[in-house]
Amino acid sequence: MAFAAHGQDARSASITLATIGGAVDYFQSRRRHFVSLLYTMPHACSGSLVLQPYDALTVLLPQVEHSCIAITGFHHKLALLEALPDFSLEVDGIGAMASHDFETLDDYFLEPERASIHVMAELRGDQFTMPAMESVDGRKIFSSAELRNGVKLIGATYEAFGLKDSDFSAMCLLVVAFARYSRDDYYVEIEKDKFRSMLRAQDELDPAELETLLVNVPSDYATNTNAYQPFLDLGDRVVSNVNLLSRFLYAFKNVHLGSRRRFQIHAGFIFEDMVKRDLERMGFTVTNIKRINRKEFDVVATHDGVIFNIQCKNNWIDLSKIEAERKLFVRYNRSLTNYYSRALKKERGREHLLKQELGMDKVVHYVVSRFPVIGADAAVINYNQIERLRPAGRVGA
Repeated sequence: MAFAAHGQDARSASITLATIGGAVDYFQSRRRHFVSLLYTMPHACSGSLVLQPYDALTVLLPQVEHSCIAITGFHHKLALLEALPDFSLEVDGIGAMASHDFETLDDYFLEPERASIHVMAELRGDQFTMPAMESVDGRKIFSSAELRNGVKLIGATYEAFGLKDSDFSAMCLLVVAFARYSRDDYYVEIEKDKFRSMLRAQDELDPAELETLLVNVPSDYATNTNAYQPFLDLGDRVVSNVNLLSRFLYAFKNVHLGSRRRFQIHAGFIFEDMVKRDLERMGFTVTNIKRINRKEFDVVATHDGVIFNIQCKNNWIDLSKIEAERKLFVRYNRSLTNYYSRALKKERGREHLLKQELGMDKVVHYVVSRFPVIGADAAVINYNQIERLRPAGRVGA
């Protein structure tokens, strides 16, 4: 009804609200836009006319489609324009068609990570002990119990990498404390004075810096697309919900672990195992070759008499820079694509080792990048497009 009021078809290709499954995909694909719009409202909204709850979807959903998706999309296109000399954009009375695209998300519209909690459970589940969990109400999509379970699970999954140090432990205790103020087992609302006293009660993190981490400062939409603060400041109180708190803690975990060398090394091995798993699912035979004549290889697979030599690159890329500091992103992207080009050249120079070892005459070389890069080299594949390696589509490889 909201879209119909604005002349849009709610059963179009991009607005999939005809079925429950389609609606799940719709909201999952736009969750970042919804959160960013929530952060933007205190900055953008003014006046005395209150937006009533029953009008919220009618007013805000079309804004997501008309404005929010377009803002994100055109920031990506600006990055493509600066990174690719042959990028073009054709505009007509209906819309715009770009010559290249740039997909930043993984399956299920998830943001890429070095080693997500789901991958850890699948490929390293034997290396951590599952903590005792609270029972949850199966009738609820989100709940405070689920948030507390998430806190335990994150800590246990990454404990081997030193995650549960004093800073992260203090943050976990705060998140659990915030959850005690939940209303309807979802909304979290705390008086400002009480909130600040809770921050002062812990002695691991500076209370002023902690408030900056936790409370969003009203700003424009593009800035807010990269915000993870779980609380909104409503003057005499701060408000959040269990989902925003969980989202924040997971992002805090990523930043906290990201600079640790041990985690980086192990995440690289985990990524290699992810690529091996996917290749086997696509019908490749993955070899156990790791070293020939003291020369190391990441993943070597075969299919139909062809050797696939794959370099797995888990270099972290801050995708928030696309909106926040696009020129910096493009510069770093260029350095990575040049690095990947040199890596491919190096592999081609020693392909004879693989031919001799496996008794095959043809070798193709690829770099698979865990975090997406913009480039024109078909031999550099972003992990979220690893299906391009599927043998049936291997034309011109």
